[in-house]
Amino acid sequence: MNLVVFLILVLGGFMAFKYIATGIEKKQIKKEVFDSLGSVRGGETDNAELTAVIERILEKKQIEPIEVFAQLDKNKGMIYFYYKYKINTNYLLFRRSEIIEVEDEMASYGI
Repeated sequence: MNLVVFLILVLGGFMAFKYIATGIEKKQIKKEVFDSLGSVRGGETDNAELTAVIERILEKKQIEPIEVFAQLDKNKGMIYFYYKYKINTNYLLFRRSEIIEVEDEMASYGI
């Protein structure tokens, strides 16, 4: 009986750890995309370069993007970006897939 309770506690702890780790990874990807776009923004930047930055980060994390869009609005001096990706989490007993959508904007300098 004690072994069963111990196994349930260990499995529950592992699942909680994976759930928290997935949440941290989602926040980390969003921050990394924002920081990377912030380092490449400027007057010579184009939409293809901004999109490539987002795709490179998702590729580095071994996550396949579903949709990636980045637009430089030179009139307003803003960068608008949107990306959507699927993240899979393995909880040992089952797998969970979640589709994440991020839409944000930032100021662009040098325009």
